[in-house]
Amino acid sequence: MKIQRIFIYPVKSLRPVEVTQTEITNEGLRFDRQYVLVKPPTDSQPLAEHITIKWRFDLGLFHTAIDRSWSKLTITHAQARENRTFTVPLSPSPLALINAPVHEVSIFGTKAPGIDMGDAVANYFSYHLNMPTRLLYIGGKGQREIPGLAYAPKHYRALSISVNDTLQPQRIRFADAAPLLITSTASENDARARLPRTAQDEDVIVRFRPNIHVDVGNEAGPYDEDSWGMLIIHSQTDPDQEVSVRCLFRTVRCLSLNADLTKGGMIATNRQLYGLLAKDRRTNEQFPHKPVFGQYACAGPSGAILRVGDEVEVTERVSRSNTPIIPASPDHDTRIG
Repeated sequence: MKIQRIFIYPVKSLRPVEVTQTEITNEGLRFDRQYVLVKPPTDSQPLAEHITIKWRFDLGLFHTAIDRSWSKLTITHAQARENRTFTVPLSPSPLALINAPVHEVSIFGTKAPGIDMGDAVANYFSYHLNMPTRLLYIGGKGQREIPGLAYAPKHYRALSISVNDTLQPQRIRFADAAPLLITSTASENDARARLPRTAQDEDVIVRFRPNIHVDVGNEAGPYDEDSWGMLIIHSQTDPDQEVSVRCLFRTVRCLSLNADLTKGGMIATNRQLYGLLAKDRRTNEQFPHKPVFGQYACAGPSGAILRVGDEVEVTERVSRSNTPIIPASPDHDTRIG
């Protein structure tokens, strides 16, 4: 098995940047979900409300690109005739943001400060979304806790999860519930086969928004990743590098699967992957009405480089029961029940 595709999402819910290599950090892949679009806070709603493709399918019309120097992020609206592009720093200078407003934003029940990137980019998104919109960059320590409610009953607190005993706990930026999302080609092919024949040439996997897409070849069937516990990724260029990936939780999916990314609306009924998968992929008893596709995961060590073509080895499997996988953290009690 090998890494086939790698995606990073500099702005949460916008189209990804597909790359051939990426750096692992303790919050996921470098530059992933470091920006978020929000409705600005008000007196009656002091928290900034993040804007998600789950409800705004037209977010799929915003394409993102990173320049060769990895210093600029260019955002392009696919259908606009004017005001089509806007460029922001890929890594804003702390000095440039020192006097910028900071808004607290809540995602999946955990909060983080977001630094406002200013009126110019806010006007760009407000124009295309036809609503007041601000772009925020992850502030504070550049991370937030992994939300415990994604893995355990709601009365459990947020979790910091370790990849293994030798690596420090993971956190996230503006991702929903985990640092990484992993999918497989066998499951992709199964999802594609559910579509009408006229739509089966679609790049299906972009609707699932993974970070790492694994080519399992003939070594595994559809949804084999349901039972993955631990993976080791062997570098094709550095024999001394070994990346550990802890699979945490089978990913329950939302209505973003029904986004028509080319038109910015809801896709035709016979191409709605949410319903097509819900017929037999409601395999998580904690979310019995939602289909499952892929695995949430975390990886380390920080600073390691993942590349397309790196070998992926499953070193630990877990029961296909619906119990979520939560490794113990030295900082938190993560017992269930």
